[in-house]
Amino acid sequence: MIGRALRMQANSLSGDIVLLWMLGAAFGMSLLIATGVPPELIAAPASERAALAAPLGTILAVYGAVLASVYGAFRYTVDRRDGVVAQRLMLQPRRAVLIGRIPSAAIGGMAVSAASVVGGHAALLAAMGGIPVEWSTLCRTLALGAVAGVYGLGVGLVVQSHLLALFIAPMSLGVALLVATVWPEGAAHLPLFAMLEALGFDLRAVGLAPSDRLAAPVAALLAGAWVVIGILGGGILFLVRDVR
Repeated sequence: MIGRALRMQANSLSGDIVLLWMLGAAFGMSLLIATGVPPELIAAPASERAALAAPLGTILAVYGAVLASVYGAFRYTVDRRDGVVAQRLMLQPRRAVLIGRIPSAAIGGMAVSAASVVGGHAALLAAMGGIPVEWSTLCRTLALGAVAGVYGLGVGLVVQSHLLALFIAPMSLGVALLVATVWPEGAAHLPLFAMLEALGFDLRAVGLAPSDRLAAPVAALLAGAWVVIGILGGGILFLVRDVR
């Protein structure tokens, strides 16, 4: 049953309108990076431009993660609204339907993060001749997108409402950026920064000093806990709620 649910979700990716919208949004948001490039960097040597790679990688990862969480939430709430979930529950057990959605949320989240990276580098290529792609940062960004997509699925399972998911999914990650301005020690424990720290990103680019950061193993445990709490909480509600 679970294998069948996985195949059905995989087949649905080919016509995934939500994914197409999120890919476009991630690419478009990342293009805005070009507007913030200081004029003196445009004519700077390649070595100086390369210094942008680390902070840029973190910023693009944040863009991708926030939109990946929206994708994970929307992918469920749209299917629920359109009756797709109810139809599948007539054919498969709830547990199989739930498990089948987790890999697709992760894959979609990775794709959204990839679009963010492509958009950012395309913008810098047009504005200042580009900067090198750090492949290790790219891999971490894709991993973050996968985690954020699954996290967003948990949010969607809990809130169910399409409009609520639009605000709650990105805000539950983006709030860390706001909290960091007034309480950086607390912000380090929130989902977004825990995920970034666990994957080895430079958090100075998002306003968190080294003294406020968590140790990588602690951040990894905390990030995993946030995702598990979301999926378990949403999964339990999915198993007991009526779906129409």
